[in-house]
Amino acid sequence: MRVPGSGMPRIGEVIAAKYRLDRVAGEGGMGVVYAAEHLVLKQRVAVKVLLPDAVASEAVVERFAREARAAAKIDSEHVARVLDAGSIANGAPFLVMEYLEGCDLEELLHLQKTLPVADVVDYVVQALEGLAHAHAANIVHRDLKPANLFLACRPDGSNAIKVLDFGISKTTRGRPEDKRLTGHHVLGSPVYMSPEQLRNATDIDARADIWSIGIVAYELLCGAPPFDGDGVGEIFAAILEKEPVPLTTLDASIPPALSDIVARCLRRDPNERWGDVGELARALAPFGSDASAPIVDRTEQVLARAKQMRVASTPLETRRVVDAIDAAATRAFTTGTRSEPALPLFRPRDGAATVEDGVSTRLAGFARRSPRRAAVAAIGLLLFLGACLFGAVHATRPSAAAEIAASPRATADVADEIAPPPAEAPEAREAEPPVVMDLPSTPTGSKAPPRARGTTKTSGKPQRPKFLNSRE
Repeated sequence: MRVPGSGMPRIGEVIAAKYRLDRVAGEGGMGVVYAAEHLVLKQRVAVKVLLPDAVASEAVVERFAREARAAAKIDSEHVARVLDAGSIANGAPFLVMEYLEGCDLEELLHLQKTLPVADVVDYVVQALEGLAHAHAANIVHRDLKPANLFLACRPDGSNAIKVLDFGISKTTRGRPEDKRLTGHHVLGSPVYMSPEQLRNATDIDARADIWSIGIVAYELLCGAPPFDGDGVGEIFAAILEKEPVPLTTLDASIPPALSDIVARCLRRDPNERWGDVGELARALAPFGSDASAPIVDRTEQVLARAKQMRVASTPLETRRVVDAIDAAATRAFTTGTRSEPALPLFRPRDGAATVEDGVSTRLAGFARRSPRRAAVAAIGLLLFLGACLFGAVHATRPSAAAEIAASPRATADVADEIAPPPAEAPEAREAEPPVVMDLPSTPTGSKAPPRARGTTKTSGKPQRPKFLNSRE
């Protein structure tokens, strides 16, 4: 292991005023990993610092930050934990992770060539639990390979698989910058990439990780990956066109049922693979040790909780409905004009109120959830409607009174509305002139003479109703 060059922290240096770098534990193309000690907690940690050349790349820095964000969201024994993050004096970012003793599966495979079936199943099942936590957080790893599965030694001497390096992970609820970062590049290690990842690295889901973990299991069992070639082009062609040789053909000691389980991981159509990592873990468990059973149970529980959270209506969706109703009530009080609440047409996942149910069902659901808010909104809307009705009656009352005073025939028309007139011939009704309303008052306060609906043929004066003559 060479000593880092200029621009990198030196052995014995203290960064962030609390992490003393003791030695170089590993080095890659983008960064150096130091074994360090937390000076306050006296805790062993690993500090990963980007190389100066990598810092100059915006994409590399973004992937470095993505690794920190993704790992920080996942709380699993089988995912390496990120404890802290920051930057050193020259601006290079660093991550502080839990310190792991052991080796990755790539080193172990290089030493042993192949691994026993029970060990492979135990390692893969542990990795699947870590992936279940990632998938529950809507994170797809996208770079699963033996080098990113670390076989760590626990304090009690047992081993545990730790999933490493979420640097090119993808969230299924991605941000625009994630698409910009990955949309024009093929990301991952070619041998372990799924067919859909080759076509479009952004348009994938958790089933891409199932393909990759199937490649890992295949390689650990027989010593070589199912798809390989002299160059990237040959590898991609093999992935897209060739069928993998069954494991039982390469090694007769491998159970045929286990060979079929791995083969299902490698179906080119994602819909033909295992539905999730929980199903795969349950299928693999009979071929592992007794320690695999509780891990499988935890894996399924993690995924089940995640599905329940996705089915239920989220607080954010509920908040949108409440805010829309509150905004409508506020507009009613402040502007004096009626406006209906702009209810968002989302689809609640609990089935309680769908778009087809209409606004009334959603308002009823809101009233059950927040009766006090609903009461205030209802009272406000009733007061507003009452004010509008009172204003309309008050505005039309003077015109009606003036019309009645100026036109006896208009009074007769009102009486006709109360008491139905005697039956008339249809021809007479069709020949009757249309009703003409009074003209509005002039700006000086005078009123134009009203025009009545019925007049005589000779004088043009309004006809006097017979029942008024009888009363006089």
